[in-house]
Amino acid sequence: MSEKVKYLYPFPKWQPDDRSFLILREWWQELENNKGERAALRRADSLTEVVYCSIYHRLLRTLRKEGYTVPEAHMPKLAAIAGLAARIDDTPGKLGAQMGTLKPGDKPVISELRMRRVLACDDLEELYTLLRRALSIIGGNASLTGLAATIWHWKSLAEKNPHDSRKQMAYDYYAAASI
Repeated sequence: MSEKVKYLYPFPKWQPDDRSFLILREWWQELENNKGERAALRRADSLTEVVYCSIYHRLLRTLRKEGYTVPEAHMPKLAAIAGLAARIDDTPGKLGAQMGTLKPGDKPVISELRMRRVLACDDLEELYTLLRRALSIIGGNASLTGLAATIWHWKSLAEKNPHDSRKQMAYDYYAAASI
């Protein structure tokens, strides 16, 4: 009889107190104190460029050392998390709601059209670019843990996953935007 192997994946959606989020926060604080590494991540225009940064590999290594499974197929997601984390000021809240916050004039900070592009995106490289731009527009005011959980659980629309991150993001955005 073979024993089933249980994998421990980081950034579980409904467990914000999971150790992986603490590891990410410690890594992010280290990044805040290391301006050179942070600048290198902020300049990274692609996930490949993020992978070239040693600080990304430090996050990957720490997660694995702590017993988390980061399969090769998920490494681009971790790279996206690392690259985007360098661009935020950790602000409590839900990413979708932060993007839908109303600015003077009763329009959401992120336009509905831009938000629809984000929600329709299946390509991780394109998602990284769209979120980089969106984070710039909202002044980097985003939740580190919310960002990580959203990206880690982002699935292709073809998978028809009932727990896809983009659905929750849409609910949060439209509730905040009052559209």
